[in-house]
Amino acid sequence: MATLRTTIPDLYLSRLAFLEDVLFDEIAIETGPYASILKVRDMGNKPFVRTTTVGSFGVVPIKAEGANVMYDDLAQGFDKTYTADTYEHAFRASKEALDDEQEEVVSDAARALGSSLNYTYNVDHANLFNNGFTSTTGSPDGVALFSASHPLISGGTGSNTFGTQADLSVTAIRDALNTIADTTDDAGKLIHWRPRVLYVPMELSWLAKELVRSTNRPDTSDNAINAFKDDNLEVVVDEYLTDADAWFLLSEPRMHNVRTYWRERANTYHDWDFDASAMKCKVRARWIRGWSDWRGVFGSSGA
Repeated sequence: MATLRTTIPDLYLSRLAFLEDVLFDEIAIETGPYASILKVRDMGNKPFVRTTTVGSFGVVPIKAEGANVMYDDLAQGFDKTYTADTYEHAFRASKEALDDEQEEVVSDAARALGSSLNYTYNVDHANLFNNGFTSTTGSPDGVALFSASHPLISGGTGSNTFGTQADLSVTAIRDALNTIADTTDDAGKLIHWRPRVLYVPMELSWLAKELVRSTNRPDTSDNAINAFKDDNLEVVVDEYLTDADAWFLLSEPRMHNVRTYWRERANTYHDWDFDASAMKCKVRARWIRGWSDWRGVFGSSGA
């Protein structure tokens, strides 16, 4: 038989709305940094999303008068499949605990449950960058996200990191911008992407702000102008980045392919266990993050 409202204790009904509010207050996923620096998409009802890249065309040749146009073939690139993982966690409180609660223990449990989901989401997305120099799990081209040897479809390799890693500094940012300026598509044409975000751990936040916001260069007393100030780099600080020396440059989300997909946005569920006289609360969400192409992001793990 279905559980009806008339069979649920009044205490459950009165606590339900309150606990839902507590849970949602702690699920602050949408307010984190990833909504603004990653490409966020909804999967809708799709069980998975598959992306692919294709080799770019080369330089357009001159066509002689009366001659036939030259045809080029598209080359197959790298595939990436996104299949959402499911995240769930729950707690149960007896009616006795609800009846006798004096110190809002049940409310604290609900708050902790929502906080845990928020923490899990943040850690999972930060790990894209924390493991971005070593992990090849889910890599479409077989190397880490930040690598000096990304294979190009037409042959050769591309890079979005230093050959020798460097700490954040005026010189390092300048060298990174030079590497970025040399980025090519798979046919060897320059793509001219520009960074808009300097993404750093908490330990580098003050230095990062000095480097990009100072009117004059912060590393010299020669009164030289700060050339980075005109680049309009936004400093985004993330306490979930675990390497105190690592730093990253990212283009606008629409220009890169480090992305995250929602299959089911964060929500709360609840029920009354009639046999055990207990209230059950659960949080649930489904998402997957990854990358389809390395262009548009640059990283250094620090010296």
